[in-house]
Amino acid sequence: KQWYQRRVAITAGNMNPDELLPKLPKPKDLKPFPTTQAVRFSGHEGHVYTTDTSPSGEFVVSGGEDRTVRIWESTTGRELSRLALPDTVTCVTWNKAHSMIAVAAGDTVFFINPGLGDRLKVEDSNKMLLRRTEVKELPTCTWYPLGSGDPTGPRLKITHGHVVRHVTWHNNGNYLAVVMEDAPSCPVLIHNLPKLSSQKPFNKSRGIIQKVEFHPSRPFFFVLSQRYVRVYNLVKQAMVKKLMCSVKWASSMAIHPGGDNLIVGSYDKTLVWLDMDLSVKPYKSLQQHKKAIRDVVFHPRYPLYATASDDNTVIVTHATVYNDLVRNPLIVPVKVLRGHKPGSKYGMLSVVFHPHLPWVYSGGADGDIWLHV
Repeated sequence: KQWYQRRVAITAGNMNPDELLPKLPKPKDLKPFPTTQAVRFSGHEGHVYTTDTSPSGEFVVSGGEDRTVRIWESTTGRELSRLALPDTVTCVTWNKAHSMIAVAAGDTVFFINPGLGDRLKVEDSNKMLLRRTEVKELPTCTWYPLGSGDPTGPRLKITHGHVVRHVTWHNNGNYLAVVMEDAPSCPVLIHNLPKLSSQKPFNKSRGIIQKVEFHPSRPFFFVLSQRYVRVYNLVKQAMVKKLMCSVKWASSMAIHPGGDNLIVGSYDKTLVWLDMDLSVKPYKSLQQHKKAIRDVVFHPRYPLYATASDDNTVIVTHATVYNDLVRNPLIVPVKVLRGHKPGSKYGMLSVVFHPHLPWVYSGGADGDIWLHV
């Protein structure tokens, strides 16, 4: 009723239309968030498709079109190591519990022990990766032990028969989910590292699977297809919710650290915020980028998320989720970050936050990685 009365007042010319806009806090009141280009990580030739940070935040791992995986110091941009692989690197992800990096290249996932950080954790991770001494063939994949001859090389690999698009670790560090392209039955597998086993989470996929993620604390498994997010309970082995993205073609997904909210980016420039407790439809839809959104990510500690797009920008947004179910999330864009060289039809392809500080790393089609602080 109040909104209707205001609308009538505006039509009669007795009120300023700007008074209908919601009152949002100013960005300077929502600090800290990244604002400035600080360090350039230069060395890749071609697109940088994927980046990730170590759990401590001291190191950054990246991979891309030049078929190499590189590890850098996170604050100086100095390259510490480089590993050449037989195919384009499509995804890298750093294990939060073990000294281990999973690297997707072609149809193979390689497991690398970077040997950085706590010595006991490095030794325990080596024992886990070197425990397999014989080839293990399964109907869906094949496990190959690679030994410990090369101290910087991979210790173990799993071949799948189809190009691996995306990999993601469970928070406990023992499970790895894999998404494959053009798999005939189920393009998703979950690998159990301690037991050296693999299984399908479901027998038949629905739609083209873009990405999968584990819930931060509950046995839920999120599967992003072209237009929907399906949530599965891994204990009950059943789908518990189907969320509508309301976009033409979804590209990426990130789960809020609380686990009840998620964001989905799309190739049609739209970002949607989904609240699992509120509705199966989007709570909010935003069109801030001029081109396709390639990657989205939540900060694990600060109320921030970031989106990377082909328009060569990363948009950082403040996002506070309240414990009170009556209050809606506060979503305020606070900064547009630039820095990568234009020229390619692709722009920024990956984005990841520092695990402890309000910093963000972006990988671009120009072959560079930038740290914004």
